[in-house]
Amino acid sequence: MNIIWHSAPAYFPTGYGIQTKNFVSRLISLGHDVVIVTTTDTMGMMWQGLVHLPGGAGKYGLDGTREWAKRLDSDLVVTLFDIWPFPLDFGEVLESLGAPWAAYAPLDHDPAPPAVVKVLRSAKYPIAMCPFAMREMERLRLKSHYIPHGVDTQIFTPLPQHKELFDAKDKFVVGVVASNVEPLDRKGWKSTIDAFGRFFQNHPDSRFYAHTALTRAEGGFDLVGMSEEYGFKIWAPDMWQMMSGAIDEAKMAELYSSFDVLLMLTRGEGFGIPIIEAQACGVPVIVTDFTAPSDLVGAGWKIPIAGKRWTPMNSWWAEPDVDAAVEALEEAYDLWKAGKLRTEMRDKARSFAEGFDFNLIVENHWVPFLEEVEHGKKSNAGGGQKALQHLSEGRIHNSQQREKKSKRSKRRRKKR
Repeated sequence: MNIIWHSAPAYFPTGYGIQTKNFVSRLISLGHDVVIVTTTDTMGMMWQGLVHLPGGAGKYGLDGTREWAKRLDSDLVVTLFDIWPFPLDFGEVLESLGAPWAAYAPLDHDPAPPAVVKVLRSAKYPIAMCPFAMREMERLRLKSHYIPHGVDTQIFTPLPQHKELFDAKDKFVVGVVASNVEPLDRKGWKSTIDAFGRFFQNHPDSRFYAHTALTRAEGGFDLVGMSEEYGFKIWAPDMWQMMSGAIDEAKMAELYSSFDVLLMLTRGEGFGIPIIEAQACGVPVIVTDFTAPSDLVGAGWKIPIAGKRWTPMNSWWAEPDVDAAVEALEEAYDLWKAGKLRTEMRDKARSFAEGFDFNLIVENHWVPFLEEVEHGKKSNAGGGQKALQHLSEGRIHNSQQREKKSKRSKRRRKKR
């Protein structure tokens, strides 16, 4: 098939960029003709055998997507991007060009925002990237396909710990991998700092590593200033190395493997790739039980929400329960102190994450979907079952609860 893939450039070390690189390269290896139309204002180029075409002067490369679909006589347009800013007739225009639209769109609110739903209804092929999105699309009576995001399990694999990276020999390392660019704090930095800060008061033998920018330069938060309130230091990567791409996936796997636990108190996620990358490296996770992360825990803890926050998208994000997050950190610490954290959770985390290997997702999800498109068929029969079947490949972890329950144990976070 002749496919346009509209997303971030494959050389971007971001969630969209990594998914683009891995899926497009594999689809090409199967014999499909795939070009990438970028969401950024860049010139056309070839990178590692992947053709990048300019998206044009308009926002998000939408003009270029339509233009290249016409010029290349495309069979399908896949967009891996937030769709709320797309015009309502985007799908109709592409359909008129003979290139139906597959909207591989994140849903990071609950319920899906009205602005997203309106655009999503114009896509011939809505694609759900997580079981939460599948459930939302079923609720909205949208016929969809389930195609999750993936991870390269050959790269992201359990490695020896190198805690000297954080000057953390014999210390409990809590890692966070998330952007710091949103003033509305979708990634939950305030809750994350509060949870670790309170935990740190009782456990000064712990380290906090944040793989992100620590300043407000990109529109986020002054994380250093926030951490000073609790008296702990944030360890972070060299920004010049991170922005240059010098910290590649192999180095990220080394970082993940050196964490004792990944902490991700997000307010809402379309997927949450670090959750799977960490577990692929055998690291348990502590995540908010809301939107996509609810279904992505094979080994770790799911933190209940204490409330919700209304957003400019006219829908809700979560407010994670910080008390429950502190409890989860305490449980992880106790297992680490007893020498049981890695032995009890590493294999379970790895087993679960293996179900998200890029090769498996292409074989089990992309190939059948493209065959349906190619033969002009659209059937959602069994779509939800596929999502549940995919999840069942991971194993659920239920270790014993701590013997001493805190006063807040009524707000029980879910442990897997």
